[in-house]
Amino acid sequence: MNKEEVIQLLINSNHTLSCAESLTGGKFASTITSFPGVSKFFLGGVVSYANEIKENVLHVKKDTLTAYGAVSKECAKEMVLGLKKLFNSSISVSFTGNAGPTSMEGKPKGLVYIGIIYLHHLRVYELHLDGERDEIRNACIEFALKKILNFLQENEDEMSILSMEV
Repeated sequence: MNKEEVIQLLINSNHTLSCAESLTGGKFASTITSFPGVSKFFLGGVVSYANEIKENVLHVKKDTLTAYGAVSKECAKEMVLGLKKLFNSSISVSFTGNAGPTSMEGKPKGLVYIGIIYLHHLRVYELHLDGERDEIRNACIEFALKKILNFLQENEDEMSILSMEV
C-alpha cells in the first residue's frame, strides 16, 4: 500500500480525519503529519494510553473497561465514538490492543482492535498480529490506512456511478 496515495486522496477530498491512539502511542498521527499538506484534512488526535484518559476524554465507560478491558472491541468502539463526538471528523480511527512484550489483561500479545467511523458507518476490526512491538504498531497503522484507502476509493466509485446516472 502506498501511504502517499492515501494522503493525496485525503488532501483532494472533502473529508476530515482524527485519531484516538492507545497502543500506537501517537505513531498514527505522526505518520499522517509527516506528509506536507495534511492540515487540509487532519484535525488531530488523542493519545489515550491510560484508561483514565479513555474515560475522561473519550468517554469510554468505566463499566466497559471493567467488564471487557482496554484490549477489547467494546473499548475500540467507545473510543472511536467518543473521538467522533470530540472532533466531528468524517473519518475517525481508534487503536487499542496489546503490542507486547507479554500478555495484558490476560490477552495475548498481538491482539488489536481498530475502530473506524467513515461518514456514519462504524466498523471494529479484530487483528491477531505477530512480531515485535514496533512491527505490531506499524501493522496497525498500515491496516488503518489501507481501510481508509478502500473507503475513499469506494466512495469515489459511488460518485462516478452517480455522475453517470445523472
